[in-house]
Amino acid sequence: MKVLKMTKKSLEKNQCFIKIFYPLLSFPLVFLEFTVLTGNGIFLFTYSTAKYSMWSFLPRYLYLQFSKGANAFFLFITILQQIPDVSPMGKYTTLLPLMITLIISGIREIVEDYVSLLLVKSQNYCLEKRRTCWFFFSPRLLVNVGDIVKASNGQFLPADMVLISSSEPQVTCYVATSNLDGETNLKIRQALLATAEMQTEKQLSSLSGKIECEGPNLHFSTFTGSLHLNGESPVPIGPDQVLLRGTQLKNTQWVLGIVVYTGFETKFMQNSIKLPLKRSNVEKVTNVQILVLFWLLLAMSLVSYSSYEIWISRWYLSSFYLNFGFDLLVFIILYHNLIPISLLVTLEIVKYVQAMFINWDEDMHYKGNNVYAMARTSNLNEELGQVKYLFSDKTGTLTCNIMTFKKLFLLPYSVENSCFHLNKLISLYLLQNVYEFLIT
Repeated sequence: MKVLKMTKKSLEKNQCFIKIFYPLLSFPLVFLEFTVLTGNGIFLFTYSTAKYSMWSFLPRYLYLQFSKGANAFFLFITILQQIPDVSPMGKYTTLLPLMITLIISGIREIVEDYVSLLLVKSQNYCLEKRRTCWFFFSPRLLVNVGDIVKASNGQFLPADMVLISSSEPQVTCYVATSNLDGETNLKIRQALLATAEMQTEKQLSSLSGKIECEGPNLHFSTFTGSLHLNGESPVPIGPDQVLLRGTQLKNTQWVLGIVVYTGFETKFMQNSIKLPLKRSNVEKVTNVQILVLFWLLLAMSLVSYSSYEIWISRWYLSSFYLNFGFDLLVFIILYHNLIPISLLVTLEIVKYVQAMFINWDEDMHYKGNNVYAMARTSNLNEELGQVKYLFSDKTGTLTCNIMTFKKLFLLPYSVENSCFHLNKLISLYLLQNVYEFLIT
């Protein structure tokens, strides 16, 4: 493996590290090697959980909206009404309500997506980063491989980095990894002993060397590498010395770390996947019902056309069937109000208002940390409480998970906070299931 060497002059000028990938048996990767020059160029990177961007909003939004059965139907009716002599109701009787519906839905999408963007931007701030021999504040998207980053208590770490020093006497720190693995208990990380005393800017300015580490992968619990300081023997680096992007620093005044992975090379981004479009059960049922109404409308149009032909009695004309398509479209436009266009916009407004009430609900307010419930999207409000199975493990003995019983629905029964009624309800429900099993 070839190692790129840096001259003494360039080390004094840039004060950076070289990161070299080498393939492991568990992660067969190609050789990648490069020199990190802190002063040459800036790598811009940021991530966003927002659904839309400025350029993709219109096409993506229209695609999502017209994938709904009702909107696609009314778009079809709007196109039919633009055909001369087909529409008995004018050209804009459906177009204007459809535009109002799309505008109201678009405003809701923009507001919710903007709130999501603000939450991400609040995490894209960092930290203090060393360039040459001083620290300055830098946003997360300007953090490069080889930078020495200083993070303070409560901040989210901007990249995967090797812990070199901290404010604690034992050179340790605590991080919350709930964004990575969902666990709420704090994890302890230990700094490298070879760099534990490097806490001042003067000491950091004399730090130079290279880091050899494994290639980017998605395994949170593994890391293999070594730190090579100039004039010293290599120091092994394990997962206990690595701070991952997305974790939050806790109960530690500050830490210092050397960035080894940024952007899509971080384990956090390696585990990210493109989320599918989520649709609630209400929306799925609504689409099915709209499809049934469409077939009913088509059947009514056929019956009406047949009755019309019988009424005017044009059987003696051999070409009476030539106007079949034209007349059928007229009846479809006449009956199109069978599917209410106000249904979707009413659902949009009700869901958005319901999400606001969820955010304001005092029953879901944790007064200990003054944390309220947050509805990140109003599309899935009706999915709350749709629980079929409840699993419990023993991690609650360490993290103190508090689950307060409020109310239980076992159709057609319901019971509130009462042990007697709860036991009676469960007994009735089990007896009913046993009886159904025996008769089948």
